[in-house]
Parts: sequence; C-alpha cells; structure tokens
Amino acid sequence: MNTISLTILFGLIFSFASSSQSLKVAKIIVDKSNKQPLEYVNIYNEKDNSVSNTDGLFIFVSDKKEINFNLLGYIPIETTFERIEKQDTIFMQPKIFELKDVVVTNVDPFIKKALDKWSGNLISNYTSNFFLRNVLRSDSVIVKLQDIYGKKNKNYAQKENTKIEILNMRKIGLFEKKNRIDLIFPDFNEFFSPPFFIIDKCTFSDVDYKDVDYRKVLFESKEKDGWGQIVKGYFIINRNDYAIVEYYITMYDNPEAVPYKKILLSGTQYRTIKYSRLMHFTKSVVLNKYYLSNSKLDSEVEVLADTRIEKTFYYNLTMYYFATNDPTNEIINSNFPVDKDIFKVKFPFSEKFWNNQNQLPLTNELEDFLKKVSENRDKKKEYEIIGNF
Repeated sequence: MNTISLTILFGLIFSFASSSQSLKVAKIIVDKSNKQPLEYVNIYNEKDNSVSNTDGLFIFVSDKKEINFNLLGYIPIETTFERIEKQDTIFMQPKIFELKDVVVTNVDPFIKKALDKWSGNLISNYTSNFFLRNVLRSDSVIVKLQDIYGKKNKNYAQKENTKIEILNMRKIGLFEKKNRIDLIFPDFNEFFSPPFFIIDKCTFSDVDYKDVDYRKVLFESKEKDGWGQIVKGYFIINRNDYAIVEYYITMYDNPEAVPYKKILLSGTQYRTIKYSRLMHFTKSVVLNKYYLSNSKLDSEVEVLADTRIEKTFYYNLTMYYFATNDPTNEIINSNFPVDKDIFKVKFPFSEKFWNNQNQLPLTNELEDFLKKVSENRDKKKEYEIIGNF
C-alpha cells in the first residue's frame, strides 16, 4: 500500500439565506423509526447534487425548485424547497423487509455478470463538479482540514483518464512544533483508482439486504497477501441492470503482521494499519448510465517513536468526495496535476465563492477544531498554523 496523505479543512459559518438566483437550504436527515442521523443520503434534482454528513446535516443549493432524497433501504422522498423550508428535520422511512437465512447458491454467476457489465454501465466520458473534504487526525485529534471545489473530467478511453480543474480551496492546520511529522498526501490518481480484487482469487457469499431491488454480495480473498492480510468487502448490485451501486473494500484484517518501512533520509519507521474505501455509483438522469457520485477513503498510519519523535503516533486520514451535479460533456481547463500531493493545492480563498456551493456542512468535531485553532493563533512557539483564510 502507499503511504497516507492528509488534508485540511477550514471552518466557516455558512450562510443559508436564499439568493435571487438560487435556492438554498440546510437541514438534518434522520431515520424515522429510531431518529438516528443518516449519512450518505443523496439530495438532488435533475441539475444539482449534495450529500449528508455523519451528523445527518446537508446543504443543498440549486436554481431548480425540486429537491429529492434517496438512500438505499429507505423510501425515496420527492418534494420542493418550499415544503422543506417548513420542516426542521427530514424523516426518511425505512423500507419494510423480512430477514432470511444467508443464501450461498448462484452467487458466482451473478457477480461475474455484474463485473462483466461494470464498464458498460458506467458513463465512458463525462465532466462533473465535485466537492472534496480531507481530514487528518493525530491520535484521534484533528490537525489538518481541507476543502476543495473543482471540476473532474473522466474519460475511460484515454490512458491518463482523469483531469482536474480546481475552482477554489480552503484549508487550515494546527501542529505542535515539537512533534512535527511531514506526511505524504494522496494524489487525485490514487484517490480515483481504488484497489480492486481479482475475481478468481476470491470467494463470494450472498447475504440478506434491506432492499429487494438490490442484492448484496460479500467477497473475501482465498489467501493472505504478501503482508499477511485478507482482503474483504462487498458489492450492492441492482438486480434489474446488474449495475454496481455500492462497492466497499478493506485491505487490513491483521495489522500487527504488516512490516514497518523507513522514511527516506530518516530512521523513522512507519506502517499502514488501516485502509478502506467506500464508493457509491448513481445513474445519471440524462445519460441513463452510472458515475461515481460519492466516495470515502479511511486510512491509518502508525509512526514509531525514535530519537527525533518522543512517542509513537497514529495518523488517520479520511477523504470525503461527492459530485455536485449530474454529469455533462463540458470541456475543463485542467490546472492541477493528478499525480501531485492533493494538499499542495494553492488557491486564494474566496468566501463569496463558497457561500453558494453544494458542500458538506461542518460537523461538531470540525467546529471544535476551528475554535481550537482560533484560541492558539498567538502561541507561535508551541504551534505551527498553516492555512489560506
């Protein structure tokens, strides 16, 4: 596996007022039966997309009055901005289903057909606007935050099939100088090219799923890899067109067996002890094929204590991505290399730009981090603060 990269986010208090050109709403979405917040709910209409965060919060901006909510296993909601404005909370009703025993027959032919159809089910060449949030934690404490808004062109017919145009960026980081460690962040190529299993080297099993229109298939590698790990994951597949709508993979089931590596020009040792990817694919309203609508990377690196570092550190990187509009055929002006550390993005911050974009709201944890940065801005001997706003 590659080393971990991290990012930063800044925190603004977002304005939720409507403008003359677009409508804007910010609410929370919960499960109607247990009142728990719902993450990864798709909020969309024929033009714009958004998604809810871990607290169930979302921001949705559009010049269309329609607004829809969709999450696998729940009854979809079709409504309007006007109706939503009258509600403090959006309640989604789980679909009713009966649990059955695990079924292990006829799995291989089904998954093989879905994988054979995967490339054909995807849009081969498209452009979409995107929002990317990166959060780096050191021993569970946030130290870097970054939000990027841009355009992505994906063209599977080309060898270099991803192009990126950055439109704006905001970031901030807070580090204790005595324990400063430089980490390598992923690039866009790495983020958009997640690890994949080899079908002949995996076993598959069918499990109950809460939506009868979809089938959930688990996979697991038959043998351990070179680092002594078993690769595991699952697919959620549309029964009608065999489209993969959700893909999850985790690479480390026995992190203690992973060998350490040395950082170049240093005696410091590290190893990756966690790596997982979750990807959702949505059917385009116009093109009637699927595209990557949102994705999450979660990884963790252990850095051993040495003569320079007084204790062992555990760095966790999470990256949240979602497409903010239905795919188009727009030609973009690529302005950032896809093979360059994402945290190297340098753009002046524009509050005006961000006030009218679909984005993830700040969680309570991120709000607390921003307060901490503000409280320690003058402690330059103890802390290093970086940012663009």
